[in-house]
Amino acid sequence: MKRISILTGMAILLFSTLLWGADRIHIDIQARQFKKLNVAVPSFVGPPDLVASVWDICSKDLAVSGVFSLIDPQSYIDQGPMKEIGAGTLKDWILIGADYVIAGQVDRQGATVSFSVQVVELSTAKILLNTVYTTNADSVYRGVHAFMDAFIGKAVGIEGMFSSKIISIQKKGTKKQLYGSWCDGTGGKAIQGGGDLVLNPAWSPDGKKIAFVSYWRNNPDLYILDLSTYKVGTVSNEKGINSTPCFDRTGDKIACTLSIDGNPEIYMLDLKKKNHLRLTNSWATDTSPSLAPDGRSLVFCSSRAGTPQIYVLDIPSKKVERITFAGTYNTEPVFSPNGDLIAFTHLAQDRRFHIAIIRVDGSRMSVLKGTGAGDESPTFSPDGRLIAFACSDGNIYITDIFDTMSVRITTGGGFTEPSWSSVIR
Repeated sequence: MKRISILTGMAILLFSTLLWGADRIHIDIQARQFKKLNVAVPSFVGPPDLVASVWDICSKDLAVSGVFSLIDPQSYIDQGPMKEIGAGTLKDWILIGADYVIAGQVDRQGATVSFSVQVVELSTAKILLNTVYTTNADSVYRGVHAFMDAFIGKAVGIEGMFSSKIISIQKKGTKKQLYGSWCDGTGGKAIQGGGDLVLNPAWSPDGKKIAFVSYWRNNPDLYILDLSTYKVGTVSNEKGINSTPCFDRTGDKIACTLSIDGNPEIYMLDLKKKNHLRLTNSWATDTSPSLAPDGRSLVFCSSRAGTPQIYVLDIPSKKVERITFAGTYNTEPVFSPNGDLIAFTHLAQDRRFHIAIIRVDGSRMSVLKGTGAGDESPTFSPDGRLIAFACSDGNIYITDIFDTMSVRITTGGGFTEPSWSSVIR
């Protein structure tokens, strides 16, 4: 969990906006009912093992998208396999309530796999997509990701997010290391560097660097991993706490928690000038900063009211306002990419941790059901529609801000502290 222990220191309106390709998505966190687009996906043509793998990735990505809902194949009149949709069968798909139907063919030639896919929009009887995606056999998911991004763009007019990644901490035995995957969990692998006890990962805005905390030298120090060279550089190794990093929108500064003056406070580190600026001044523990997209404000957790609560700091004036008053434990706040919402970890009335969402002015707080097993460490998708979080079962899940889904993207347990990147070009 990305925090320092206090003890130690609408929807219909949304989719109408999406359909017409608005430049900025406005999300109403009070909108609770909306209709996802129903998609039918009969079996693809091709080698059974490869077909099963590609179909499964498509199925999972439809769920992760937050936009589509897969219709149970058992209800299909024709379950396939089929590589294209016959014009005479459209009524069969409309009959089961489908908005779109996807057909495809998967072929393997040596180390290369091709995925030919056709999407028919049933309301217009038009072919929405008819494309071939080619990938290496060991990364077939990349072809599916390219297809899903194109499908989302064509269907609802927004940029797909399957070219974004999620970094987290994976515990194996006594080690805690960085673990990265695509946002649906595919291509997952441990990332070496930083020693055997790593915490608090955070993406740079361009998705090319990761800031993190490591006990490499037996102290919680801040480092940056350059993913192009896999070189690790020291950001802050002051005596005491160096933790909870967060990049600003330029990637040239990092907000973090330091205790160089004896008490955990929020600081801004300038990576180019190699200096730091103290932003908070309290007897309490101030930690877990997240910078607003415009760089003018910052949200953080503080115990200055006696219990961990969420506060917003106006950086130019240094004015601080408390925005959470429900519950006795609110922590790990994070700004949405549009800067209008804040997600955080909330200890609810059921005495379990849940992900909660609130507006920047402290209004309209909403507690998400999530897994119901204990959820923490929220992180927004690049467009702010989705939230990845860690569950007490040790896996990473994705939900949407309307609380209509909870999709697990990791297996095996041991995962904490997810951080979602921007779309990687």
